[in-house]
Amino acid sequence: MSFASCAHAPLAPPVEDKARRDVPIAICRKVLSSADTDDGGAPRTEAYWSVVLPGFHGFGGSVDSSIRDCVGNILSAGPGASTGRLQAVSPDDLTLAPDESGLQALWLRPFRANDRAASGPLVLARPRPAELDVYAIGQFSGSARHSHFDFARLGTAIVLVAHDEGCADVKVDTECQSTHAFFIKSGGRLVLVGSTPAQRLQYGTLKDVGRVQFRLVTEGPVFDAKSVVVKEKLSVRDAAGEEVRRVEGDRVFTLREDGALTANQDSVWTQVSGGR
Repeated sequence: MSFASCAHAPLAPPVEDKARRDVPIAICRKVLSSADTDDGGAPRTEAYWSVVLPGFHGFGGSVDSSIRDCVGNILSAGPGASTGRLQAVSPDDLTLAPDESGLQALWLRPFRANDRAASGPLVLARPRPAELDVYAIGQFSGSARHSHFDFARLGTAIVLVAHDEGCADVKVDTECQSTHAFFIKSGGRLVLVGSTPAQRLQYGTLKDVGRVQFRLVTEGPVFDAKSVVVKEKLSVRDAAGEEVRRVEGDRVFTLREDGALTANQDSVWTQVSGGR
């Protein structure tokens, strides 16, 4: 006696399943022509602008205020940058930071608040041999010349760390602030999930001391499977340059199930206002 057997498709290997989960889905895509790439096959700066902002028509003029990004959102200066004005853009108004896998962070700067600060779309993208894919779009404001970006892993989440080096824009011993900002991809958006001071300098007074300088310095964020650690040191110096107080602490950020990156304690910088 013979029995008919039902054919079933073989189950995908676990490694293949993981690969599918790790490959993000493009929300925008641009087919690259020979005019869109340089001699080495890399996308030209114009290609990045035009895939994110389809209404972009070239450098030398300002971006139209009614322009939308490639998923239909109206271009804006973003939170905290309401005073930004559209400027004439050039190839220098793009910062690109790749990781080892070929994923790229792009920061386009069509808005300027002043001669130092800029804002605009922050983008996750990947160039391929014949196309340029966009996976997520957010907003970032920071130092136009000195902001930089890198990638990290927090468990299975890819974290884009945006370093706003505002203190690099000013003269030595001028009040300033620099910041680490943490972005995570959520659907087609790059979402700001947390931030922490990277450096701060401010002047004030202390009772029985007089005029003092408050200076906060930090080490770069350290990532592991579950948390981000930022080591902080606050130094208070008197008019003669002598240290009269020092406070140190570790801020430990943990990624919650709702996507928020929460710290175990406030920055030691919060003690500045209480001691003035």
